[in-house]
Amino acid sequence: MPNDPLETVLSLRRRAVDEARATLARRSDEAGRAHTDAAALEHAIEHEAQRASDLDGDDARVEAFALWLPGARTRARQARDRHERLEAEVARARADLAARRTALESIEQLMANRAAEARAEAAREEQRDLDERAARARPPDIS
Repeated sequence: MPNDPLETVLSLRRRAVDEARATLARRSDEAGRAHTDAAALEHAIEHEAQRASDLDGDDARVEAFALWLPGARTRARQARDRHERLEAEVARARADLAARRTALESIEQLMANRAAEARAEAAREEQRDLDERAARARPPDIS
């Protein structure tokens, strides 16, 4: 079939799947970095809390920790929130990819069905030709 519109749709759907895959990869990377950032901040809070509670430490260290802690907790909470938002975006990107794959598969199936129907029609046509040739080649039935 020259210029089959389904070929165009197939090409567009393949491109859409590729784009969705790339988006999912980017979102996953961003979420991974956000997780790492949040974990690093949590670790820093724990580490500084241990240093501040060291019995060999001085009051200045404790006071510095007390001043630093509220800001660190805010940054850690923001990092966790960002990670959660990005994880939600990963889930949306995954769902989008699944939907686009389904759309692509539906076109592929439609094209496969059409090809199978064309092959079946060609086989029926060939059988009709064979039947007609056989009928012409038989001597007339004189009964």
